[in-house]
Amino acid sequence: MANRYWVSGGTGNWNSTTNWSTTSGGVSGATVPGASDAALFDATSGSGTATLNISPDIQRLTLTGFTGTLAFGSNKITVNSTGGVFTGSASCTITGTPVIDANNSSATARTITAATVSEANAISINVTAGSGNVTLTGNVLNLNFTGFSGSLAGGARTIYGDLTIAAGMSTAATTSNTTFAATSGTKTITTNNVTLDLAVTFNAPGASYNFADALTLNSTRVFTFIDGTVRLKNGTTSVVGSFVTTGTNQKYLESTLAGSQATLSDASGTNSLSYTSIKDSNATGGAAWNAFVTNNIVNAGNNTGWNFGIPFDYAIEFSPALRSFTERKHF
Repeated sequence: MANRYWVSGGTGNWNSTTNWSTTSGGVSGATVPGASDAALFDATSGSGTATLNISPDIQRLTLTGFTGTLAFGSNKITVNSTGGVFTGSASCTITGTPVIDANNSSATARTITAATVSEANAISINVTAGSGNVTLTGNVLNLNFTGFSGSLAGGARTIYGDLTIAAGMSTAATTSNTTFAATSGTKTITTNNVTLDLAVTFNAPGASYNFADALTLNSTRVFTFIDGTVRLKNGTTSVVGSFVTTGTNQKYLESTLAGSQATLSDASGTNSLSYTSIKDSNATGGAAWNAFVTNNIVNAGNNTGWNFGIPFDYAIEFSPALRSFTERKHF
């Protein structure tokens, strides 16, 4: 595998030899990276725009230290290496409809380090062939595993778009969070009924995440709800290890079909929600599901199994003199 470094001030088309060198910051004129080469963008690559006027097929892509723009347009990059296939950078700008295919069916392991990038600079990743382990950390747009039969290894990651889990794959045990964090639009999560051995967090102000099928978390994994709308698949049972709400932003827990319940199950313990509007939900499984109105809960209708009452340590007292009710917490 040969290395090819982006040079010449950082501006130009991908398939031009005037933009590539065999060394970092070196003389241009090297061949354009092909299926046996690595394409490397670093701090010496300039702050201009690298335009994908083709859809290149390379071994791996590295953007470490690059401060320019990688303009995908409608093209994509295919990476075929075993091992590190993509290393992103928070210092560069991504434009167009960015997609990276890591679909090498013979790869025994693939590592994708997407970096902690903003939603605007996130790249969609496809891993739709092969087996082995895929280790993915950092922030991505859409993440698609259709056709993959291996395991998604542990690591903290943020997904701004859709997630598709393949029916034949698995997830390695991890306490690291997979966070869903879109800021607008409606996104889809497809689990294909695979049990996810990871914690999930929804922090998606202004966005909705709809489940195409049931969510099943390992019995020790936590579902954390911070902001946004989550719609569980109607007519199915989603299973969590525990359900936690945080923050004071109003959240919305619903079914994917208005008027048709989605069941949410937890085997044991107590789940106490706050700042949440609940609609078309059946809470079950053995755990207590507390949704006390004193905790800024809205019962939006067609719910069963939830305790929408007032906690035992509160009382509502009427004052005849003031002709008003007062909420008091008893200790």
